[in-house]
Amino acid sequence: MYMATLTKDWLTDGWIDFEYKKYLLLAYLQDVKGNFSQARLFPDLPDVQTHFEIASQLKNTKSEIVASFPKKVTGVDFKKKRFVYEKFQESQQLSEIDSILEYSLPLFQQTLTEGRNQYADIEAQLTFAPVGIVPLHLKEGYLFLYRARRHETDIYHYQIRLFEHREQRGVQTTYLETVRKSISTTFENLKLTLIKKRRELPNPATYLIESPADYPVQETLLPIAKRLIVKYVA
Repeated sequence: MYMATLTKDWLTDGWIDFEYKKYLLLAYLQDVKGNFSQARLFPDLPDVQTHFEIASQLKNTKSEIVASFPKKVTGVDFKKKRFVYEKFQESQQLSEIDSILEYSLPLFQQTLTEGRNQYADIEAQLTFAPVGIVPLHLKEGYLFLYRARRHETDIYHYQIRLFEHREQRGVQTTYLETVRKSISTTFENLKLTLIKKRRELPNPATYLIESPADYPVQETLLPIAKRLIVKYVA
């Protein structure tokens, strides 16, 4: 697995030079696409989205800043019936940042689109279903992540939490154990076993997510599974 890293302030931090920033960007995106090629989508996919949003915001903010500068009237265009203003002279650093923004935004967008398409393809292959009777309390329970090729079920305890600073819900998981699937080991039996072993959840919400392919768990299956739970509960 490649470690794809690019600081949030990479555009303005350190040496502001187009060729240098271009090198940082291309090295980062190469690592991201290397992870995507191995179906490792997280944390790179949301990271690329954040970089794209920051770059877009910087571009818009820069345009607003330039537009707010006082301009000197140099004449009048009588044909178009408007004043002609002196063109704003950008500093070298602003010009370099503008160049790298123009260069980076399409690359971020392209990589983001590739990652989202791959995410959608993988999600479409997964089977999501509740196990047993669905209780009224859905914010806490168990997640069964079954990888069909391995005949293994990873069992997690999950809790849905509200992240107030983001005003959105997310799922926190705790790994419990991995059980090998057999004819006698049904998902309903696994749930009953958990209820007997963990008395604090006598009637837990339990969800099964089955994957036909052996995708990476931490970097792909588990993050997608968390989002599916939030979508289902919502």
